[in-house]
Amino acid sequence: MKNKIRKICIILVMLIMCQLTTGCYDRRELDELAYPIAVGFDKGEGKFLRMSLQIVVPTKIAGGGEGGGGEGGGKESVSIMTVETPTIYSGLNMVNTYVSKQINLSHVKAIIFSEELAREGIEKYINAITRGREFRGDAYILVAKGTGNSAEKFMREVKPELESNPAKYYEMVLNAFDYTGFTAEATLISFYRNMTSHTTQPMAVLANVSEFEKSEDITLEYSTYKQKGRNYPLPGDYTAGNMPKVGNLKTEVMGMAVFDGARMVGEMDGEETSYHLMVEGKYGYSYVTIPDPEAKDLFVLLNLRQDRRPKKKVEMIGDKPHIYIHIKLEADVLSIQSGINYESIGKTRILEQATEEFITEGIERMLNRTVEEFGSDTFGIGEVIKKKFLTWDQWTDFDWKEKYRASSFTVNVDVKIRRPGHIIKSIPAHGTQKEGK
Repeated sequence: MKNKIRKICIILVMLIMCQLTTGCYDRRELDELAYPIAVGFDKGEGKFLRMSLQIVVPTKIAGGGEGGGGEGGGKESVSIMTVETPTIYSGLNMVNTYVSKQINLSHVKAIIFSEELAREGIEKYINAITRGREFRGDAYILVAKGTGNSAEKFMREVKPELESNPAKYYEMVLNAFDYTGFTAEATLISFYRNMTSHTTQPMAVLANVSEFEKSEDITLEYSTYKQKGRNYPLPGDYTAGNMPKVGNLKTEVMGMAVFDGARMVGEMDGEETSYHLMVEGKYGYSYVTIPDPEAKDLFVLLNLRQDRRPKKKVEMIGDKPHIYIHIKLEADVLSIQSGINYESIGKTRILEQATEEFITEGIERMLNRTVEEFGSDTFGIGEVIKKKFLTWDQWTDFDWKEKYRASSFTVNVDVKIRRPGHIIKSIPAHGTQKEGK
């Protein structure tokens, strides 16, 4: 009897071990998969969707192709395929019928929607993408400006020259908001969370192809500086596509698309995006140009950074929210065109106050646009006032989204200049006007 029980136990152990050793039954070899690095969506015929895949060609990356040295670069190292499809995943099935390798979406860096689709609403596409097992939550959401197949057009113009691997190009250029302030951290997971949130609305990165072919074609008429009461543009007064530049790199990312739920309702330029990051508390550092407070038509260049999160408070005055925002920034002086000695104790405070006034005015202008034009709280200010409610039903009945449209603001910006760079005192060149004259 004991021998019989022992045999049964041995057989059971063997069966269990056999089950545990089948972990590779569904394995997929790397050389059997094709990896898109970007997926684009445009409006197709009728109710169809026009989907484009930018797929890496491994043999063309890092010298894998003929000639060595990775000379193919961004253009030849990818293949772009476009299909008309009723749904995203049926489109993948269609592509898999003529691509020799199975499509795998786990390395997608950018999900690009055309402006036309974004203004109609992209909830059904975001829901489908989020349900997918292969899409990563840190993929960026982009809106390609323009009419027609703007997403496909943008993808076909992505031809990086400094990167042989286009995936690295997407990763680096979309993370550049941390040191430019001109784009935002708009990932898939944050977009979906904010799209379904009662406190915050989503946003996306604006993308476009440059409008200018030659230097003679460059014009500043598309800049938003006139709407801000200035008679000259500053570096942030542009959105993707109309930056005053020419070159082999045609694609641009600058500014952000503002959403109300899953529908795009407007856009912000690069400067407004910087102020948005400051209010969010996600502003890293960047070069900021401000008008010289004591020399008309000249500028001071600062390296501005945000080391502390902003303080936000909401008070209800009747049925209208009044929002208090306190932002602390630090700056280093990089350039003083006038040669005025702002490094001196008496002058430093003048420059700090001028910077505070300039940024405060810009933030207030941007905040008022979110209320009057967009009606969308993309900063998460709703999270601040939500803490005052005891139950979820009380919060949803409060209807913050509607209340936000009547908001007013008090903005306080505190700037401290820490370092003057390698020059401790500005001295005007011989023959120029002396300080204060």
